[in-house]
Amino acid sequence: MTESIYDVMEDFNDDPIGSMRKAAEYFEQNPVMYTHPISKKTKAIARIGLRAVFFLPAREREVRKRGLEAMEAVREAFGDRLRWIALEGGKTKAYRAEPLAIESLLDRYEGAMGVYVGNSEPENAEDLQEYQATLFCGSNYGPNAPELPDCFEFHVPLSWSINHGLNGGFTALAAQVVNILRPEWGIAGFALCVMSGHVNPEPRVALYPLLEKYPGLDCGQGYEDSTDYPDGMGSVNWLTWVSDKLLQRIGGREAARKNLREQPGSDQVKVAELDWGMVFQAGALPGLGDNGDPGTLPAYQAVARTLKPLRSPNARGFTASPAALDSDDEDEIWDRETRAWVARFD
Repeated sequence: MTESIYDVMEDFNDDPIGSMRKAAEYFEQNPVMYTHPISKKTKAIARIGLRAVFFLPAREREVRKRGLEAMEAVREAFGDRLRWIALEGGKTKAYRAEPLAIESLLDRYEGAMGVYVGNSEPENAEDLQEYQATLFCGSNYGPNAPELPDCFEFHVPLSWSINHGLNGGFTALAAQVVNILRPEWGIAGFALCVMSGHVNPEPRVALYPLLEKYPGLDCGQGYEDSTDYPDGMGSVNWLTWVSDKLLQRIGGREAARKNLREQPGSDQVKVAELDWGMVFQAGALPGLGDNGDPGTLPAYQAVARTLKPLRSPNARGFTASPAALDSDDEDEIWDRETRAWVARFD
């Protein structure tokens, strides 16, 4: 009998270390598929991998420079896995996967700018990528305009992190990127890494059951999600970074540590001080969890409850049930369900 994705996820939850390579191989060979009900065409729409996403205002030249330097760190880490780089700022041009001319790009793109890298063939850049990174900076609208956050994200297969374990793997790359960026906040861990266009309603039918069952899975595209966080953060994950600017809302670093100690599961959380903030690591390894298991991912819950006062009142997640798509109250259900997903660890 062929194993299902649910069998593999259950094995990982029971024995993360022993089943990690098995899970990595399965996730690479078995992306999430979706069959269109009318055309009957089937395509891969998501992979389970490791994803990091960071939010920060990148209107200033110095911050954009840090974003491009972080992209260089990812480009070097991907090595020969990287096939293309695309720049977008009023027009798009495909580049070979070679070093970015950082100062030239800063001079050229003073408004909206996007940098996208991936491991497909360049002509298939819209397809699902195993290795991908994005830096997106919005336009400068002037000093009186609301300043929505910009974002930087990247994702890799679980196997990449395992194979690069001696150099720290995914954790080390995420730490390198976050220390270059110094964002307002960021998260990293397991995620459904989705293809462009995942916001069409139909793929939710395939993605929703996984997101509903496994709370450790993140989802979304940072540059589309960032409008939900104009004044705070969203959900947490295995790694959660928070700037001193945000921590001041709950009394700073010591208050955050005190609040954490009061939470069940906090003994599994490792906290580290950074020059510009703190990072909370919810357990020795990233987790998937299972909403059928009471108390699943207690370390994630401890971090979420500690940082809940920092959550943006507008924070929403990706997922909404397929039933919501057919409801006359779709907007109301969508709002309720997507808010509930962000609060899933509360």
